[in-house]
Amino acid sequence: MQGPAIAGVVLVGVLALEGLGAWLRFSERSSLFAAAVARAKALGRPLVVIGDPDAGMHTRLARAYGCGDVCVDLNGCPLCPVAIAADITKPLPFAHNSVVVFVSCVFEYVNNVEAAYAELLRVAGSPENLFVVAVQPWTITAHLYPGASWAGHAVNGRVAFAPVPTWRKVVYGAGLVGLLGYATSPWWWPTSEPALAPAPTPSLEVPDAQLVSG
Repeated sequence: MQGPAIAGVVLVGVLALEGLGAWLRFSERSSLFAAAVARAKALGRPLVVIGDPDAGMHTRLARAYGCGDVCVDLNGCPLCPVAIAADITKPLPFAHNSVVVFVSCVFEYVNNVEAAYAELLRVAGSPENLFVVAVQPWTITAHLYPGASWAGHAVNGRVAFAPVPTWRKVVYGAGLVGLLGYATSPWWWPTSEPALAPAPTPSLEVPDAQLVSG
């Protein structure tokens, strides 16, 4: 198998893994949102959704979660009945231990993860009332999505995030572009066919030939 073909297979594998990550996030958003709705009903509390359900590239195609009772996003939630445009790193207009919170892939894009988590935990009261979906840290999305600054995990209402360094963004980006360029090089890189050696001229000599004269 030639080099560009191998690069193409690797690129397809990388994109397949990225697709798997997107599907897992969609599935987790759906299941955790359902759990958050059930928790809010059981406690008789409002459900606060952090992150516009229609803002992402994938969520525009198919919603994985709803607006809750109140939707909070830095840019607002235009399609939700009740929405607040707010920075979650600053005090939110909810009392301490008063709501159930669902967060969908938002911590990755805030400027201060600790402050955001502390504020959401304040209004939720405990990690049991905080449902968080995070972008898988091994995906391209976690490193190259516009505005992505953090990558990490979220488990049972608790989060662990670390900054995404610039060098890692460069490595991910350069690797992806390199694979794409090499895989498609046969279509855009000019190649020259090797020069063919001239065919030998056939010999007309006949060994031990005798000339016969009439």
